[in-house]
Amino acid sequence: MLKKTTLLLLLIFTVSSVFSQEEGTVSSDSNETYQPQNPTTETKVIYKAPDFKKFWNFGGNIGLSFWNGGTDILIGPKAYYNISPKFLTGFGVTYMYSEYKSNVSNYHSNSYGGSVLAAYRPINYIQISAEYEGLQTNYSGYFKNEYFSNALFLGISYVARNVSFGIRYDVLYNSNKSIYGSAWNPVIGFYF
Repeated sequence: MLKKTTLLLLLIFTVSSVFSQEEGTVSSDSNETYQPQNPTTETKVIYKAPDFKKFWNFGGNIGLSFWNGGTDILIGPKAYYNISPKFLTGFGVTYMYSEYKSNVSNYHSNSYGGSVLAAYRPINYIQISAEYEGLQTNYSGYFKNEYFSNALFLGISYVARNVSFGIRYDVLYNSNKSIYGSAWNPVIGFYF
């Protein structure tokens, strides 16, 4: 019931935000000017849309989780390159430490690797993304194991200035190898 209520509120919020926004720009080639009635006064430029300049943004993800004797720490800095105002690409590095202690068993693992991503913003505050992540995991517990895992995340996020939050789905999810507990993952990102 809580999931349905949360999803309904998120849907209402998103739909109301979509219909409450107005988007309008003046192309950089033309200026909007005010023509006064008296021809002896000056003509002033009211607004000129700035030319889009390609630039880099930096940010990433940070995670901290405590659960029934376990701890997870995630650090994932990323660099984003804005190809256009609506399309960006980027890359990042990921490190995750996981530890579990109980009376029956103990383990810890270190996972590290990188990712490449592409994102599209059909409207200013909604971002659709695809991200490939490859991680090497070193597991130590009842037995030792090293393995490489692949993830391909497809996601959607709400973007508000320098923060985004949303959900992503790993289409390559393997419960035996993934460092994530589920194919569905919430995601919070920061940009600067």
